[in-house]
Amino acid sequence: MLKRVCLYSLFLSIMLTVFLSTASAQISVIPNGIGVSLDENDEGGTELILINDYEDAETFSIDYDLIEDDEDRRNGPQRDEPGELLREFESPLINVGGMCFDGELLWGGDYGNNRIAAVTLEGEEILNFVSNNNPLSMTFDGEIIWASNWSTAEIYTYDLEGERIDQFNVGFNSISGMASDRDQYVFMNCNNDQRIHVISIEDREEVTTFAYRAAMGNQDVWGIEWVPDHPEGQLWGNAQRHVYQAYVDEEWNVEAVSDFAWNTVFQHTEPAHDGENLWHGSWAESTWFMYDDGVSEFNMLTFDPEEGEIPGEDSIPVEVFITTEGVEAGVYNVLVSLETDREMIEFSIVVTVDSPSALVTCIVEDAETEEPLQDITVDVDMYNIQRNTDENGICDFEELPTGDYEFIFTADDYLPLVEEYGIDGEGELVLEAALLHSECNPSEDNFNAALEQDEILQTELIISNGGNGPLTYTTDRRLLGDANADPWELRVDVPVGVIAQDPRIHGTVFINDHFYLSGANDREPVMYVLNRDQELIDQYDQLGEGRYGYKDLASDGEIIWGSGERNIYGFTPDGEEVVSFDSGISPCNNLAYDSDRDVLWISGTTTDVFAFDREGNSIIEIDRQDLRIYGLAYWPDDPDGYQLYIFHKINEVGDLLIAKVNIENSDMMDVVSLEHEAGGVAQGCFITNQYDIYSWVFMGIANNGAEDRIDVWQIDARKDWMSIEPTEGIIEAEEEQEFVITLDATELPEAIFEGEIVFMHDGVGSETIIGVTLEVGDGGEEQEEEEMNLVLMDGWNMVSAYVQPDPDNVVDIMSELVEADQLILMKNGAGRFYNPAFNFNNIPGWLVNEGYMVKADGEAEMTISGNSVDPDEPLPLIQGWQISSYYPRLGVDAVTALSGIVDVLLMAKDAQGRFYNPEFNFSNMGEMVPGQGYLLKLDEAAELIYTVEEELARQSSPFHLPSILPVHQNTGENMSLLVLSDISTGEIGVYANGILAGSGVIQNGKCGIAVWGDDTSTKDVDGALKGDMLEYRYQNGSGLQAVEFETVMGENKYSSDGFHVIRIQDITVSPIEFGIVDVYPNPFNSSTSITYNLLETADIKILLFDLDGRLIANLLSNHSEAGSHSLSIDGSVLTSGIYLVQIEAGSKVSQRKLILLK
Repeated sequence: MLKRVCLYSLFLSIMLTVFLSTASAQISVIPNGIGVSLDENDEGGTELILINDYEDAETFSIDYDLIEDDEDRRNGPQRDEPGELLREFESPLINVGGMCFDGELLWGGDYGNNRIAAVTLEGEEILNFVSNNNPLSMTFDGEIIWASNWSTAEIYTYDLEGERIDQFNVGFNSISGMASDRDQYVFMNCNNDQRIHVISIEDREEVTTFAYRAAMGNQDVWGIEWVPDHPEGQLWGNAQRHVYQAYVDEEWNVEAVSDFAWNTVFQHTEPAHDGENLWHGSWAESTWFMYDDGVSEFNMLTFDPEEGEIPGEDSIPVEVFITTEGVEAGVYNVLVSLETDREMIEFSIVVTVDSPSALVTCIVEDAETEEPLQDITVDVDMYNIQRNTDENGICDFEELPTGDYEFIFTADDYLPLVEEYGIDGEGELVLEAALLHSECNPSEDNFNAALEQDEILQTELIISNGGNGPLTYTTDRRLLGDANADPWELRVDVPVGVIAQDPRIHGTVFINDHFYLSGANDREPVMYVLNRDQELIDQYDQLGEGRYGYKDLASDGEIIWGSGERNIYGFTPDGEEVVSFDSGISPCNNLAYDSDRDVLWISGTTTDVFAFDREGNSIIEIDRQDLRIYGLAYWPDDPDGYQLYIFHKINEVGDLLIAKVNIENSDMMDVVSLEHEAGGVAQGCFITNQYDIYSWVFMGIANNGAEDRIDVWQIDARKDWMSIEPTEGIIEAEEEQEFVITLDATELPEAIFEGEIVFMHDGVGSETIIGVTLEVGDGGEEQEEEEMNLVLMDGWNMVSAYVQPDPDNVVDIMSELVEADQLILMKNGAGRFYNPAFNFNNIPGWLVNEGYMVKADGEAEMTISGNSVDPDEPLPLIQGWQISSYYPRLGVDAVTALSGIVDVLLMAKDAQGRFYNPEFNFSNMGEMVPGQGYLLKLDEAAELIYTVEEELARQSSPFHLPSILPVHQNTGENMSLLVLSDISTGEIGVYANGILAGSGVIQNGKCGIAVWGDDTSTKDVDGALKGDMLEYRYQNGSGLQAVEFETVMGENKYSSDGFHVIRIQDITVSPIEFGIVDVYPNPFNSSTSITYNLLETADIKILLFDLDGRLIANLLSNHSEAGSHSLSIDGSVLTSGIYLVQIEAGSKVSQRKLILLK
């Protein structure tokens, strides 16, 4: 049973998974998951390939865990005899309390003799050294040994050579047991509070404590051990003659798992775990004991190597050995973890032991074309096993156990598919899947509008789904450039201290596209002015008597205020004083302008905050709530209504802190602690939307010695000026959805706003972007209305206008032609059309930036009027083909006109099929002219501003129509053919199915030809059809000649808007017409060569005559084979003049004119 998945949850999860995996994963494993089937007490093996696509080598390690199906079984499968004594030996120590295992050696601490020893698991002594006093408990943290002192709070650390590393105090004594997870924590059992204290390995600070004794029978447990390999029961504790196992969850809750008796006489004997079994020492003797812990450690898999290094941009093999010795029949799901320096990969090895399993072969095809699909990702829900289909659309899942599965098929540009599939026994099974696709086809790629301030415009967008499956979409709005930054993301930092060579920069505002800064300047305070390029362009003296000048600045956009003393000064951006008044605060260090209340907020470092009007009257007071204030700023659009921002610092908390205040009730809220890698302390600040009209930014001065900075932090982005409805949904196959795009200029400044509406979907391409441009004006001059005439030829035309019709309804605009019965069909670049005969139109409206295909019945003219567009207006172009408008009012050579986009231009064509291809430096288009539309193909989106400078070099060749071969009529669609040749003259004909489809003239070894396709608006086939093979004939007036050629680019088949390049090789094929093919050079001054064809073997003569018919020379007389031949003519014995060269073969005669110039 197939289950089509179009739900938002699956769509979004797949989109996120694809994004994360493709964006970062450069380590991979082949195969990605394994299924294996073995008998009991059997063994087998396989191989993994680890691939590293990073340039640098990556270290790796492999680990694995058995995934248990029974969640209630905390300690895994039980052995028959937990607590069975397995081994004992005599050690070099007595009074052993502390004990731990480092992965190789067993360590013990002698409490009475103050010694630590390390021995092998067989009892061989390796180390024995003097330790700290009374080492009652010990642990290994993964790198070093920790040992406690029973009577103090001191902890001592040792390396694995026995050298003491460090000593530190944990704040509590009576540590009766220690353990570690060897990754993050050390656990210390404190006998004073009978709780386990969790200590961070990294910073040795206490994280938490937790109670545990209730899970261990409320016994007097001292020694403890933590076993990471027992995830369902990590904690072990020793009481007198008994050991307990418990499970600790992420919230530090403890649950009993198991317990059993053993021979510890004293509870302070600490347990240690060697990876398989438990150990403890003796207090009164030197014997150490090993006991069965009752937990079955899972050792089914072995990897060789299990750790190592993968070279950069290389791969290595890893052997996997599998044993089922002592393993019961069943299915074992093993999750393997491959950890590298930068990534973690998990996959399953599923081992089926003496149970049925099957091979499942998946065959995937395109539901529409029924063609096999390669690189389809197939996952199974029960295990981490993944496959990708091959070129035949096939992939195999080997040895999958019985069960009910969901196979998940995903691929770029196809809809995800989930197929439920059951495996009920052994065998080879086949699972067939056909994938659907959806398409997101917008009616428009760009929306451009010009509005006056506070105007609102709504326009329609149509998204059609041309696929065979549903299109699930969500939308987002996106700005261009840095305005998409997250709140409180650092946009830029300006090293103003270095630029101004002033170590005391205090305040800043940003107005008139410049930074204005106050600096102490070695106690001669000045104002500095910087442009956007961070260049110091001006400076002038500050007003007032403060030794260090203004400590903070504020501005309403016209006046700048500053103060660092009792008086506040208002001055122009040029430094001219406008106003001053006494604030009553000495010194007044902080200022902010409130645009809503038209007041200045001011304060000292340790005073409350006051509001002053422009006359210097204090009207409002706000409690500073004990903050030390170093800067004030005002944000009118704060979403919480807390508009007054305070830049401050708190020792031990942060040096660049921001709080904000609700002016109406004096409530205060912490906002953020800013962090900059270069540090710094809060100084003056300013909030503005003039630095970036798309955003509100916070500009804070960071005092940092001689390297003071302005840090520009993002606060919020302005995307409210564009919106779309609906924002999410599903469009069924072959259906469309109407959307309303709203452009709102309310309270926007005069500027051009650019953004994108982004459709994120599960269709082809996964993302569709609609460009949005809003030009906000001030309600001034109206656009000039202009009228222009469009001249149409009989048949197909490609037209455009440099005016925007108003209204833009296509039916109204074309009514003049319709009434004259001259409009047959009109199409836009997206394929939408207007057919007056059927009274049908789905072209939304005439857009000035687009061109249109118009088929007219006879020659015609039409008038179009509207708002004119400047010739240098940027014209937005999309990736791929489009019909573009032409804005200039005069004709401009195509190479010159399009020079601004030559780096991204793939092809340009006019209505006659003439084309410009920059890659081959070829153009036969001539001039682009007003009223014509042009087909442009780009390899990425760009803006076109037509170039009209006369001095730019022209690269076009003069365009000549064929004079011998017929000229094919315009059918409305064509492909472009570029012919390269060493032949200097002649014409080339292109044939499809024996019928001429295009012709051109060779000029300077090149020939550009429009190969015309069939006009689908007519009943007859009048051009090439898609996929037709093309043939080429050479004609120079002596008959058609078949040529040999090689393909330089493209395919020798017709395709609409295709591009094909061929090179004519020497003429070696049998001729199709008798006679002289070519004379080159001609005219000539010393010698020339003639090329001629013989259709059959014959006696021939080649004669040279003057224009009076007198025989000048018998150049050749012999018996020649059929084929192409050449003959050189020596002009040194001839006089200047015109000659005729003639070839005779039986009754056949061919002549060519020669011109000799000396």
